[in-house]
Amino acid sequence: MRFILAEDFWVLDALSPAEWQLIRDLPEVAAGTRYGDKTRERLFPSPLSEEVIADESTLTQIEDWDELIRPELEESFAQARFIVEKDLRNARPVPFSEIVAGELTDDELEEIGFTMPAHELYRVEVPRGHTEPWYSTLNQARLLMNEEYDLADAEERMLIRSLGAGAMDEERMVLFAQYELYSVVQSILVENLMGD
Repeated sequence: MRFILAEDFWVLDALSPAEWQLIRDLPEVAAGTRYGDKTRERLFPSPLSEEVIADESTLTQIEDWDELIRPELEESFAQARFIVEKDLRNARPVPFSEIVAGELTDDELEEIGFTMPAHELYRVEVPRGHTEPWYSTLNQARLLMNEEYDLADAEERMLIRSLGAGAMDEERMVLFAQYELYSVVQSILVENLMGD
C-alpha cells in the first residue's frame, strides 16, 4: 500500500488483494454487526464511571445521554460509514504496470520474473472532505476489534515481531493485520491531513 496526497483528494494506492479485502470490510467491521451487544456498547460508554453512586442526578444524566447524545452519536457514526462505503464503491483495480509507470518497463518486469495478474492491485481515491468520516470509521472498527479480541496487547504484538507469523494461528494473525492496517491508515490521516 502507498499513500498519495493531492490537492483535492488522497489515495490509498497499490493495495494488495489482502489489503483491499481488509479495507473493503472496514464499514461492516465498524458497524459492529459481527459482534455482540456488549462489544458494540464500547462505542457508547456510560457518561459516568462505574465508581459513581447512582442518585437522582446521575440517573438523570444517564437518561439524557441515552435520549439525546447516544442517538446523535449513532447517526454520526452511521453517516461516516456510509461515506466510506460510497468511497469504497468507487475503488478500482489498477494494473501493476500503472503503479510502476516510469519506474520499470513491462520487459523489465518480465525479466525479473514478476507474474502478478494485470489487475491485482487496487486504488481508493477519497475526497479530502471525507477524511473525518474515514478517521471515525477506522476508529470505530479498531475500538470494536480491540474490545472483542484484545488486540492492543503490546506483549502479543512483540511475540509476533520476534517469533514471526508462525507464533499464532492464522485467524488471529489476520485480525492483527487488519487492526494494524487500520492503525496505519489512521496515523497517515492524522499526520498528513488532520494536523494543525
